[in-house]
Amino acid sequence: MKRLSLLVLFFVWLSPSLSNSTDWYSCADDLDRLRRAARDAADIANDVKAKADDFENCKRFPDIYDLIPDRCRGKAYDYQSALSNLKSELNTVDRRIRSVSSSCGMVTSLMETHSSAEPGTPSSGNPLCEVYRSYKNRLPMETIMKICSKSMSEAECRSCLSQ
Repeated sequence: MKRLSLLVLFFVWLSPSLSNSTDWYSCADDLDRLRRAARDAADIANDVKAKADDFENCKRFPDIYDLIPDRCRGKAYDYQSALSNLKSELNTVDRRIRSVSSSCGMVTSLMETHSSAEPGTPSSGNPLCEVYRSYKNRLPMETIMKICSKSMSEAECRSCLSQ
């Protein structure tokens, strides 16, 4: 997420479309809000990873991790809830990017939709995968892979992003 903030800053400072009438105080405030939203999204992504690990452990070793014998439903719910929170926070990041675009005199958005990255691309069925795919052609693939590999295996990320 830090790279995302740096990327936005880079485009803001180097964009030839910047106008002389830009309100730099508003621009700085919006960039600060974007930085905070990106930090919050990174924290939530870490929570998703922890919930995914808990859920996987529960499925693999129910005798140890399924303390409330509910066949890991509670862990599954916690994981899905964390995914929902991540999607919501990424939407907040997207709104902040749009605010930066407006107040700093440029137009851009990393997430055009909340579904797959390209129209006509089939859904993977994995909400987290859909979030990562939404960044294809907007961020370098290496960056997406690094972020993705924090919550999925490298093979799962490659499979997700190749669709």
